[in-house]
Amino acid sequence: MPQTQLTLMLIVGVVAMVLVPGTIEATFASSQRNPIGRERGNVLKNITGTQEYENHIVTSQLDASEPVRMMYRGIREVYNRLLGPTGMRDEGVSLQARVPPHVPFPCDVRGYRSSPVPRSVHQLRPGDFDVVAALGDSLTSATGANSRQFWELLIDNRGLSWCIGGQGNWRTHLTLPNILKEFNPRLFGYSFADSYNVHLPSQFNVAEIIATTSDMPYNAASLVERMKSDPRYGDLKANAALHLNRVLRFLQRNDFICRVNWKNHWKLLTIMIGGNDFCSDVCFQTNATEWINRDQEKYLLTTLHYLKKTMPRTLVNLVPSPLINLSFSIDKVQAPLTCQFVRPIECSCLYGPKYSARRNLYRQLERRFVQIMERVSHRPEFHSDEFTVVYQPFYRDASVFYRRDGKPDLSIMAIDCVHLSQKGHAVSANGLWNNMLEPTRHKTTALRELFEEFRCPTPQNPYIKTYYNS
Repeated sequence: MPQTQLTLMLIVGVVAMVLVPGTIEATFASSQRNPIGRERGNVLKNITGTQEYENHIVTSQLDASEPVRMMYRGIREVYNRLLGPTGMRDEGVSLQARVPPHVPFPCDVRGYRSSPVPRSVHQLRPGDFDVVAALGDSLTSATGANSRQFWELLIDNRGLSWCIGGQGNWRTHLTLPNILKEFNPRLFGYSFADSYNVHLPSQFNVAEIIATTSDMPYNAASLVERMKSDPRYGDLKANAALHLNRVLRFLQRNDFICRVNWKNHWKLLTIMIGGNDFCSDVCFQTNATEWINRDQEKYLLTTLHYLKKTMPRTLVNLVPSPLINLSFSIDKVQAPLTCQFVRPIECSCLYGPKYSARRNLYRQLERRFVQIMERVSHRPEFHSDEFTVVYQPFYRDASVFYRRDGKPDLSIMAIDCVHLSQKGHAVSANGLWNNMLEPTRHKTTALRELFEEFRCPTPQNPYIKTYYNS
């Protein structure tokens, strides 16, 4: 194709994307026939009565209505544009201390990108990852990470996210991608600015606020579709003209313009989920304490089986949510008034007056789900030369920090004491990175101060740890 025609095609695609916003969505078919599913339903009926959704999960009485979903997206879009970006702030007690330019990166990065490309996931060095991606909830979308006011809590600072943010560099924003970029500057897929998951800067971060374990099969399919459809020159496919779509599909099938080389690129996918199941969902479901752990395991297995089948050359970090542990640790100290006001709204199952009497039971169920995640990660069907799952427990015993004088340090928490601050995301990235280099049964299970310990690969232990090479 002549260069001028290709350039014109790209310009048309960008214009179409801007003028006709849209998203790429994929759904899982269900063999069950229930009154209402996530993609169908009557809005008036949903408002006037509680309806049973597929697999008896009721995530909202309104989410089966397409008009309501479109209205919700529109409101968030307007909200985001009115408030403007907050992720670029560089001052505050909840930000990590900047590392001066004269201080070198803690690790020697030379020799940790393999040549030739490894054939086994159990022989990956930090620089061998080409693509990063993430599934999860608002802790992965970095919701409110740089918030200073209540009304900023709905802004997703995705560029700051501990496992998928790539804004700045490790000196200003320690994230897993910013660490990996030191080993492989060509890494891609990370979020690079404030955005919702339908915005281009979110890239391969499809985490969504209020997501629960039951959402993971759907979100996994959306992620795969997004990665397979992602062209080299931006998000052109979303709503381009019909003839342009045909050209793009032909080029993508032949790997001419797709960034992700599906069969050859090594992918690092981080999944952290479960907090909202017990923070804002379990108390609204009928008899949920009797079946929630069983259903969580089912959805987790469904998600991992799907990923194993569809995503070759992938290492999955499976991470337990710190939400409940952090919440209980904050209860031991005098939480600020702002937190006392917001937490009953954002985490009503634990702090709402109607449901909080059962909070210890919910915590027990959450602890049981953490054990389920670890057990599932060891299942033999999730381990091969092209795919593996590793349970990373650095959040398992998470707690707020304490200063030397014994007073609590809440600087890792956002203004609502539910989400993580930018410093909290940096501390989390440090914890995940250490876990990835720690062998099985010797992994850190609690958060530590930033850079208190920062592990590095060595010539004797150059590989990312899996169950097969530990």
